[in-house]
Amino acid sequence: MEIEDIRGNFKPELIPKETGGDFDDYEEALHVLMKFIGSMSSALEQVSGRGANAIVYQAGKRMGHEAGKLMEKTDDVEKALWEMGDVLGKEFYFEMWKPSDQDEYTIEGNGETSVKLLFSDCVVRQALRRTGLPQKGPLCYLLYGYMVGAVEEVMNIKGKLDIDHVGPNACLKTLTIKWGGK
Repeated sequence: MEIEDIRGNFKPELIPKETGGDFDDYEEALHVLMKFIGSMSSALEQVSGRGANAIVYQAGKRMGHEAGKLMEKTDDVEKALWEMGDVLGKEFYFEMWKPSDQDEYTIEGNGETSVKLLFSDCVVRQALRRTGLPQKGPLCYLLYGYMVGAVEEVMNIKGKLDIDHVGPNACLKTLTIKWGGK
């Protein structure tokens, strides 16, 4: 989507009048915020080391559980992911993915279900690119925690999200849910 398309769909009434400014001001502010968040992530990692990922993962998971409370409960993995996709929107766009030789998106076995998720447009990856930081750091773990927390809340299960691949155009993750409740 081009910036002109976004501007065309932008609803000025969503910006409180007392804040002033126009769309271009908010776009510039967003870029500054992305740099700020990238710097905070880098500093957190320097201070906390590898523990930074766990801290941010837990924060994301909490946020995901809160978001999951707004979604319809289901025990259907694909339905839950479609609903989550609607809630996450274009900022964290993902879709289910499968290799060409695989019939279904989900793989069942040993009391678990796994599904590959392709994140092709992600504000976290864009923030990292803008600040020159590598992927797989704390900001990525914020999104991982968010996804796990939301799916756990919607499906009343335990879940985990593993990184298969990170790249400049897309990231591939595997979501695994364990059946049998939390």
